[in-house]
Amino acid sequence: MQKPDQISLNAIRVFVAAAEHGSFKLAADQLAVTPGAVSRQIKNLEASLGAHLFKRTNNAIHLTDTGAAFFRQARSGLNVLNHAIQGVLGDGREITVQVPTTLATRWLLPLLSGFKKRWPDIAVRIETHDGIGLKQSAQADIVLAYFPITEARPDAEILIEDHCRPYLSPSLLSRIHDRSDLSRIPALQCTRSNWDWKAWLGETETPELELQFEGHFDLDDVALRAAIAGLGMVLAPEFMIRDDLAAGRLCALPGAPAVLVGCYTLHTSAHMNSAAKAFAQWLRETVSVQARS
Repeated sequence: MQKPDQISLNAIRVFVAAAEHGSFKLAADQLAVTPGAVSRQIKNLEASLGAHLFKRTNNAIHLTDTGAAFFRQARSGLNVLNHAIQGVLGDGREITVQVPTTLATRWLLPLLSGFKKRWPDIAVRIETHDGIGLKQSAQADIVLAYFPITEARPDAEILIEDHCRPYLSPSLLSRIHDRSDLSRIPALQCTRSNWDWKAWLGETETPELELQFEGHFDLDDVALRAAIAGLGMVLAPEFMIRDDLAAGRLCALPGAPAVLVGCYTLHTSAHMNSAAKAFAQWLRETVSVQARS
């Protein structure tokens, strides 16, 4: 076992990348090296530490208890180190923002020019992710995450509340004779187990209603495009589809209320540089302005 100051920092970076991806190959792709080079770095690190960090079974890797504990602390330490390096290079005028894919494409990116006009010297790198919950990487300065309202973290800063109602194309709406009978209107699914539709039905006092699902999609944005094409109604918040509503591509199902089903949360670091602080404040101000409009 070597002394702490003799442990390779590069090997620790490789270990964190492998642990984040759960794969030597994906870590190698990120680091632009071969999987064999990643494997050798991990083996050398384990030898230096005198501990096994991964369990290797059937071409899969899993962190050991020791590895998991080391990963949590090493990732945090690398994050601090990266911020310190950015500060020396110019106060970190480049930031990385991690954001759910649909929120990025339908809300953040169309607004980003406003940030660039205000802070033209700050470069913004967008990383998208799918699914529910916090998926923070060591490189992210700011993270936006989505939580169903039943799973919202009490300690998290809520940036946007997700008030949803059914939307569909005007052409599909015109073909529906009884708009009060939701069971006869094709619905589109874009969450596992339809938890969002179940939450909406529960709040509208129709929890036992059986919807007819005509399409299943893994992204909200794809489901919205399917709704625009007239394939069915989709559950969505108004702020995501303002352009589609203004252009007449979508319309709300008459009489259907908006229900709070989830929230987008803002996660920042205590070690944020001035560029990240500026971006976080811009996000808050933008949401505040939109809420008043």
